[in-house]
Amino acid sequence: MWIRKTTFSSWKGYGVRSVRELRLAGLFGYTAALVLGLLISLAVHFGLGGHGQLGWQGLNLAGLLEGLLFLLSFTVSLWIAQRAVRVPCTTLLTAGLVGPWSARRLAKEVVVLEHVESFEGRLAVLMDQGQPVGVLGLGDHVVPWDEAPVVAGQVAITELVPFFWKYSLVIVADGQRIHGAITREAYLRLLGL
Repeated sequence: MWIRKTTFSSWKGYGVRSVRELRLAGLFGYTAALVLGLLISLAVHFGLGGHGQLGWQGLNLAGLLEGLLFLLSFTVSLWIAQRAVRVPCTTLLTAGLVGPWSARRLAKEVVVLEHVESFEGRLAVLMDQGQPVGVLGLGDHVVPWDEAPVVAGQVAITELVPFFWKYSLVIVADGQRIHGAITREAYLRLLGL
């Protein structure tokens, strides 16, 4: 699975994943857990001489054992898969059909300025000849664009937690197109915290 690296210097080595990548990870994790559960259940079925019938033609002890071992192995495999691929529970349990929102969907509009002297607000992206060069309002000075917390629009919102450890907001942009910003308060409100 491909992991995109962020470009700003304060987060070197940390990769953020898109919604598509998380959905694929959820699909692979769920499929692996299901296959492992079925294989263990099949091994128990053949180990007991093929007499297990869990609700197909009757109910017996061997069938109950097969069903119990399937549930146990499937549940443990899902737990291991979630820890291994780091996906939200809903994405894993739906085999990737339900993914987290993209950062673009949560981003609210932000002011874009060409000249600093006309700015009196709290947050703005500073542009120079159509290229973003910095962010006003993150600190006491202009934060250069390559050091600002900027993510692509397709990044999953579950991947934004490390950005909020240092900054109170994250800028969402694809190249020169600025989609907006996500504040820490809006992010925590979405998570229900």
